[in-house]
Amino acid sequence: MITVLASLLGFGQNNSTLIKGKVSNTKNDVSNILIVNLNSNKSTITDSLGLFAIKVKLKDTIRITAVQYLPKVITVNESHMNGSLLTIQLLDNVIDLTEVTVTPYNLTGDIDRDINRLHIEPTVTSYSLGLQNAGVTKMSQNQRLLQEADRGKYVKLATTDEYGKVFEILGYTAFTVVINTHKIMNKFSGRTKSLEEMVERDQNMALEKEIINKFSIQTIAENFDIPESNVNGFLTYCLSQPDFNALSHSRNMTEIWTYLETKSIEFNSIHSSKD
Repeated sequence: MITVLASLLGFGQNNSTLIKGKVSNTKNDVSNILIVNLNSNKSTITDSLGLFAIKVKLKDTIRITAVQYLPKVITVNESHMNGSLLTIQLLDNVIDLTEVTVTPYNLTGDIDRDINRLHIEPTVTSYSLGLQNAGVTKMSQNQRLLQEADRGKYVKLATTDEYGKVFEILGYTAFTVVINTHKIMNKFSGRTKSLEEMVERDQNMALEKEIINKFSIQTIAENFDIPESNVNGFLTYCLSQPDFNALSHSRNMTEIWTYLETKSIEFNSIHSSKD
């Protein structure tokens, strides 16, 4: 359901009204739902509570889209402009499949019967075994290589465990200094920087995939006036910008969508000048 409450800012078709709304549904999946004014090409997305706000004029068309729901379109009328309550039911985007026969298990479709017949063993995981560090996020290969290349401090004092004892010379205690030549060589050879760039590239690729899965290539293309064939290039352009780094770590889709909207103007300007 989408509940929209409009606050009246003016009268007439040429005056903008700020519509504040709240998205709700039975699954309570209310974040990052795209709200677009098709007339002004202004857009916003819902926050974690399903709240949003967008400016409209009389007879503007608003489209509500999300990958998990069928798109919905409404036309702003006078009752919306005067603050009346509007409720919209969003339907799940269900993909119908033809009848499928699963072999060699001869499943009946009755879940209780099929589970008993299959004799499924519980999945053994680090959580089920209660292993230490079971909740630690698995590192990628490049992250492990970077950790190995940049491990430890550049210089440290040796411990008695490393050298067996602390030498005493002329009644004074002498400490041995250990230089981390492995880390220094990786730093000066450029290997550490190269691995850092590879880790950042992996993170950007994962974020690009996350954005596409959330909004879809078609949605990005339609809202930012970018051909679908150029959407991947547009996302790569955005992810390569220095000011995107901090934003990428937050994973705030509302801020990311606003950033993409701004950068789409630059991207389109660059491509139009090339044409």
